[in-house]
Amino acid sequence: MCYRFAMSSFWSALAFANVELPEPLTWGVVKGLQLRNLRYWTKQPGAYYPDGTLTVGYCYPNHNMTENYNSSGSPYWCCKSFLCLALPETHPFWTAKEEPYPDSLRNTVTILKNPLHIMVNMGGHTFLLSSGQQCSYPVKQSAAKYGKFAYSSAFGYSVPSGNGTLEELGGDNVLTLSDDGGETWKCRRVTKEARIEESRKNDGFKWLRSMWYPWSDVEVETWLIPPQAETPHWHVRIHRIKTGRGLISAEGAFAIDGQRTEDGRALGPVSETNSEDFGTFESGGEVRVASKAGVSGIVALQKLDTGIRKGRALRTDANTNLIAPRAVLPTLMGEHEAGEGNVWIGAGVFGLPSHGDAEGAPGGWLRAWERRPEIGDLAEYVQV
Repeated sequence: MCYRFAMSSFWSALAFANVELPEPLTWGVVKGLQLRNLRYWTKQPGAYYPDGTLTVGYCYPNHNMTENYNSSGSPYWCCKSFLCLALPETHPFWTAKEEPYPDSLRNTVTILKNPLHIMVNMGGHTFLLSSGQQCSYPVKQSAAKYGKFAYSSAFGYSVPSGNGTLEELGGDNVLTLSDDGGETWKCRRVTKEARIEESRKNDGFKWLRSMWYPWSDVEVETWLIPPQAETPHWHVRIHRIKTGRGLISAEGAFAIDGQRTEDGRALGPVSETNSEDFGTFESGGEVRVASKAGVSGIVALQKLDTGIRKGRALRTDANTNLIAPRAVLPTLMGEHEAGEGNVWIGAGVFGLPSHGDAEGAPGGWLRAWERRPEIGDLAEYVQV
């Protein structure tokens, strides 16, 4: 991640290789994808030291998220993006007018069969649902970098600063479990039996299903269901837990910037349930956070765990999130007894980032928050 805009080098390489572009790509679209990414990084002051050199980190200096092979030279892999400078002035990459992201690719859900991913561009939010990835060799913070349920292009993701408290874990987009009263936590690191499943209604709707085993006597089965047209800002998670030991669970949504714009102090609670002001809101089995970065929230699905889990706006440790130095994580907390058979829990996860230079989610987002996803007949997803 500390390579920054090296991620956009694909588009320069595409131009350099003179690949015939498939629809809906044009050279104007490719140029826009490349240049907008570069512009984003010119607006991230924390990405640069006072002398103009790139910091080690992502949106701010952060050695916590780096690998042991990173050095001060690592960020300069970003120079791969400048391959387009080798193109002649007459190349269509330069002569074409910059174009926006194609409308035909917006509000789409794409199944990626080989990596077992679902790519989502819905409701102004681009993110990835993942169940088939894990690192084949030891790597720092591998559960955070490969094992999360979702990775957002807007909110980034978080890595642990320790494992002594839930705040240290940075558990966005994971279901994390503790068997020692919250002293230490485990989340999905190694995924088993991951697969893509399709609706029995033959409507082409698909989701991810996987197994993971945090302890020898604990098994967790997870379903990740992408947004539907009626609720484009929500994705759904269902978990079946079978445990031989007592557990505390914490399930996180997207971590989001948790500072007030006027003075940089921590966000406080909003005064009214129906307020779109910046702040945190907790009520029973739901919790949300609105800030200059947008809105993130999580709701316990009543069909599965009414009264079992409670919402909490958790202030994670500094330097856990890659984008926001101080983040707040909407989290559902629950307790589960040993040997009580299958425990079912489910959550709707809400994400709506700010757009462009605007601070906060677009006005009227509360209506989208109040329109909850319907999971219908569980048998549709929970296929044996």
